[in-house]
Amino acid sequence: MPINFKFIVFIVFLFINYRVIAQPNASPVNEIVIQTESGKVRGRMEKKFVVFKNIPYAAPPAGDLYFAAPVKHRVWNEIRDATKSGPTAPFIKPKEVDIDDKPIFGNGWIKGSDYLTVNIWAPRKSNRGAPVMVFIHGGAFVLGTADVPMYDGASFAKKGIVLVTLNYRLGIEGFLKINGVPTNLGIRDQIAALQWVKDNIASFGGDPSNVTIFGESAGAMAVGVLIVCPAAKGLFTRAIMLSGSAQSVLSSEQADIITGAYTKTLKIENTREAWLKFTPEQLLHAQGQVKSKSLKLKTKEYEDPTGGLVLFYPVIDGDIVPDIPLKEIEKGAAKTTDLLIGYNTDEMNYFLIPSGLQKKIKLNLILNIAVKKVHPAPSAIISVYKAQYPKKKLGEIFSAITTAYQFQVPAIRIAELQAKQNDRTYMYEFNWKSSVSNGTYGAYHGIGLPFLFNHLKIVTGVRGMLGPNGASEQLADKIQDAFIAFAKNGSPGWETYNNTEHKTMLINNTWILQRNPHEKEIISWDVVR
Repeated sequence: MPINFKFIVFIVFLFINYRVIAQPNASPVNEIVIQTESGKVRGRMEKKFVVFKNIPYAAPPAGDLYFAAPVKHRVWNEIRDATKSGPTAPFIKPKEVDIDDKPIFGNGWIKGSDYLTVNIWAPRKSNRGAPVMVFIHGGAFVLGTADVPMYDGASFAKKGIVLVTLNYRLGIEGFLKINGVPTNLGIRDQIAALQWVKDNIASFGGDPSNVTIFGESAGAMAVGVLIVCPAAKGLFTRAIMLSGSAQSVLSSEQADIITGAYTKTLKIENTREAWLKFTPEQLLHAQGQVKSKSLKLKTKEYEDPTGGLVLFYPVIDGDIVPDIPLKEIEKGAAKTTDLLIGYNTDEMNYFLIPSGLQKKIKLNLILNIAVKKVHPAPSAIISVYKAQYPKKKLGEIFSAITTAYQFQVPAIRIAELQAKQNDRTYMYEFNWKSSVSNGTYGAYHGIGLPFLFNHLKIVTGVRGMLGPNGASEQLADKIQDAFIAFAKNGSPGWETYNNTEHKTMLINNTWILQRNPHEKEIISWDVVR
């Protein structure tokens, strides 16, 4: 049979044009190039989604920009590789105890100054107008990164969401109050990232008018700041707070006390010039030189928000943080923001069990002394909790009380105030209990993350977050679907929170919509505001 060269040329022509149409700007086949405001970035194409990593949303905070507000990244002319993770903000990885924390903290700080970056997972199909979800990681404002296995957003992209994670400045660089330096640099970084999303996310298939911000722990506290921050207005429409609060900020006076302790220890003046002399490595070392317990931070107007543990919080500056966010919520500063908020049943087990403190509380006298730090009438509130949880040991009672103080009650206060302003306010309680360490940790702080990001396998095992028994994939799907539904249309699928029935979804293998849950315990906290 004679070779039909015209036919072959025709087939080759079709093949080449098919590749161009199906994968625009892609070279090779499994890569894709997108134009951003600063230049082109090359990502990776998977079967059902595309992923871009380490895209700068701001210039590196180094040189003249060390201890300076974030500014736009310089334009690059060559195509920037966005197929691999890059550097992270400087942080010290915590020592592992009972639970393997690698999925959340990775191997620690990855050095490099160009770390004000975002990662993006988007649906493979080139449909425009997909809902966008932007995640802010936790870590007490001193540690953590978006570049870890736990925060891989592939499962969100497969379900039609454009998922964005971001890195921001931490510790001294991000939150210490320094004369001559803009306040709250870590929060300013987050705002810069959200502005970048608004300006660029359409190129990745996302809808800049439908952005939901969500965060866990310190990330949720950041969300609590952002929903009332004037500079963040118009950058998102919905917010999700997992195990956070809207009270954990420092007054200007408290921030000065903390900074003063550092400058005294380091024997320097509190000026930008003095702090510029320290390298990131030296700053990390310096962070450990001051202990919260050594400082008297309670003032006439403000309680000590640190709990004797964490020194770095957003600072009330009349600008990025106008006032305590809870007060701003009460004034209606977040009334246009739909809100989903919740907590885990046994949050404080994450802190009290590895420290050994829970086991040390074996006498009523010790329990009373410990509870007095968080409640003015320790005997009364202990009696309430003992009556509600007769099978709990004294250390477990202490964990329940401190969980209420640090996480449960703050979340409820936010929901109560926000529900008066916006009828799209929802609440949940995460009650699924891990089998790690023979089940002693229960539904501890952070345990909801593997379900939300649908990453169960990487945290199943003897020292895995979920424990050796693992968890149900169906439950993870259901949880993720509920959060995605909220991002898409403002409802996670259950009834809204109100100040009559306080409807709260109890999430476990079985879901139950609670009405007035934990009513007697919550009433006992009315004296603490």
